[in-house]
Amino acid sequence: MRVSRICLSLLVFLCFSIVTGCLGKREWQYPPASTGSYLNEKAAATIPANVIVLPLEDLRGNEVKEEYWKAAIPLVPYGDTRYQRPEAVPNPEEVDLVKFDPTNDLAQSIVAELKHAEIFSSVDFAKDEGQQPADLAFRGRLRSTDWSRRLYSYLFAPVGVVFWMLGLPMSETTTALELDLRLTPLNDPSKVLWNMTMEFEGKQLDGPYYGLENAVESYPEAMQEALKPAMADLIGLANEDPNRLLPR
Repeated sequence: MRVSRICLSLLVFLCFSIVTGCLGKREWQYPPASTGSYLNEKAAATIPANVIVLPLEDLRGNEVKEEYWKAAIPLVPYGDTRYQRPEAVPNPEEVDLVKFDPTNDLAQSIVAELKHAEIFSSVDFAKDEGQQPADLAFRGRLRSTDWSRRLYSYLFAPVGVVFWMLGLPMSETTTALELDLRLTPLNDPSKVLWNMTMEFEGKQLDGPYYGLENAVESYPEAMQEALKPAMADLIGLANEDPNRLLPR
C-alpha cells in the first residue's frame, strides 16, 4: 500500500504541476460563465407581490471518499473520489477545489432568475423572515451537491500519465444537484402555493489540455439547468392563473 501511495504521489505531481495554470477562475459566478446569461423566458405580466427567497435548508450528507490512490495500483483502471459537501473538503487536490456557499449562493441564483423573469413586483434575498416586509417567501431544502471524480490510469498505474499527455481523458467529473423549492405566504409556511423538486446530474471528461478550467462552473450550470422546469412552471402560472401564486 505504501508503494502505491508513493506512486500516486508521483502521478499526481507529474500531471497536476502541468495543469495548475489551466484551472482558470475558481470563484462562484452566476449566471454561469458558459452561458453568460439568465434563462430566456419572461412573464407576460407582473404579479403584484413582494417576494423574498430564504437560504436553503441544508439536508446533505457528509460522506467523503478519497481513493485516487487506487489508480496507482497496476491493472486497476481508475480511482474514485466523492464528496457530498465539496466546498467543505479541508485539503482537496487543486483540480477538485470548489468555492461556493451552497445554501446562500444557490438561493441568490433563484433570486436572480426570478428577477430576470419579472414574475413578481420585487424579489430579494433575505437571511430570515423578519429581515424585510414581504407578501410571499420561497423556502427550499438542499438535498444533494454530490461531487465525484474518476481518475483514469488505463491499467498502467503511474505510467498512465503518458496517455493523459497524449490527449486521452485524465478524469471524468460528475456533478449532482437536488433541491426542492416551495412558495408560501410569509406568515404561513405551512400553506404551500407552489412547489417543485429539481434534480440535475452533469458529467464531463477533462484532461491537461481541456475541461479542467470548467470544473468549478459545474454547479452554476447545474443550478441553471435544474431551474429551467421550475421557472417555466412559474411563468406559465403567472401568465394563465396568477391568483394561484398570491396569498389567499
